[in-house]
Amino acid sequence: MSNIKQEQKLFFFFLFIHLLVWSSIGLIRSVLPTDALECIYWGSLHDFGTPKHPPLAGWLSYITYLPFKTDFVIYLLSQIFIITGLIYVYRIAKIFLDDNSAMLSVIMLEGCWVYSYITGYYGFNPDVVLLCLLPVITFYFYSCMHNNRLKDWVALGLTVGLSFLNKYQTGFVIIAMAVYAFLYKKETFKNKFFYLSIIIAFLVFLPHLLWLFKYDFFSFSYFENELSSVSWYNHLTAPMQFIIMQISLIAGTIILFMFAKWKAKSVYKFNDNYKNNELMFLLLNGCIPIILHLIMGIIEGGTVRGRWGFEFWYLFSITLLYIFPMKVTKEVFISTTKLAFGVMFIIFLSLGTLLAVEKNYRSRYPVKQVFYDIKTIWANQVNTPLKYVGGYIEWTLPLTIYGDTHPKCILDTFNYKNIWINQEDLKQSGIFIIDRTVHQVIAQTKKSCPYLDENYKIKPIEYKFTLTNALNMPREYTVYYVIIPPIK
Repeated sequence: MSNIKQEQKLFFFFLFIHLLVWSSIGLIRSVLPTDALECIYWGSLHDFGTPKHPPLAGWLSYITYLPFKTDFVIYLLSQIFIITGLIYVYRIAKIFLDDNSAMLSVIMLEGCWVYSYITGYYGFNPDVVLLCLLPVITFYFYSCMHNNRLKDWVALGLTVGLSFLNKYQTGFVIIAMAVYAFLYKKETFKNKFFYLSIIIAFLVFLPHLLWLFKYDFFSFSYFENELSSVSWYNHLTAPMQFIIMQISLIAGTIILFMFAKWKAKSVYKFNDNYKNNELMFLLLNGCIPIILHLIMGIIEGGTVRGRWGFEFWYLFSITLLYIFPMKVTKEVFISTTKLAFGVMFIIFLSLGTLLAVEKNYRSRYPVKQVFYDIKTIWANQVNTPLKYVGGYIEWTLPLTIYGDTHPKCILDTFNYKNIWINQEDLKQSGIFIIDRTVHQVIAQTKKSCPYLDENYKIKPIEYKFTLTNALNMPREYTVYYVIIPPIK
């Protein structure tokens, strides 16, 4: 340990503090974010697909949550994935930069708030898994292109397969890699290891592909709904909004970079010693996924969510330091890392304060009280156990995860199919439906119970619950519920 220089010690200390700080967000909230709850529920279905994405994130969150039944482990799982991704960013950076610059490129990503605020607010989801797997894929892709070792091709195939098993947007990175290989490594397409890697990735993804064919690719309807254009001007505004979100995401990293340049007294001079294939590796793999999102927004005109592009900026700080190099001395490294610590704690205090003082069901939902009330209401009217809940997903999913009897949740709140729900069993068991307004709860009841006669009288009933923030300040919510009793 004595042979490790101070910059390396500080680097690993920074990663440890990052993990500790952002895992502790789980101690502030009283309920997991909806994204994390969705993942746990998807995993509990033990299936090869979900209403939105492939199943990997769901499997990982469920097997992690199941033994402990505590929110903290989900945040810890999230940060383990993020730290693993950052370590691979460091491994990539060492290919292009000296050691101090490589470590600094990772630390600068603290200003890219997908690694902090976003993962702190949304917990664990497929985007977090991508933050880990995409740097791994890029590292092994570079190794395959330059070393052509069998073990690297096998690792690439496995990680690409797992990444596709997590989120379809992995395809954008595959396109970027294919473009680079076509331009600079054409011999790749004659390499037997290349095709072995494709076969491995295909075999990993195959169970989900068969699942998609079985259910007519219905999970793609999520993207169809998101990308549906409301008006012609959406074809312009959607990409513009996407660009604005990406700029806001990387602004902190740019500030840290500019601070380091200032401390190093380094001018903004383009790297005269760059290698064309190295520069294009960084630019193609870093830019093509973002450009493809923009093209998708221009063509489709729907909602191109800023979050969809957030996972693809892991090469940004490496690219900055490669294009505009500087001598990262010990003093520059320490000063910039201290500022990154400051950025970390400012973002943490901002998010922590928000989660503590906000009176919002997304973070302060009194699940135990609401579930007790619902069970009591149900038991007073129905003599069978409560097996199904439906309605507004942000209120029903917590009941499913935290409720002691774990009723099944209807997952068609956003017009998803209910392939996991046996309609005959639902009919014989009955369902409790809760939503925000009379109109919405009636609509959800008709959608959840298609077996009901057209003349069936749906009777919404008012229900109030109160939540409090960390300062014990209350807020009352008025919602409506419908009980559909068993129909034999």
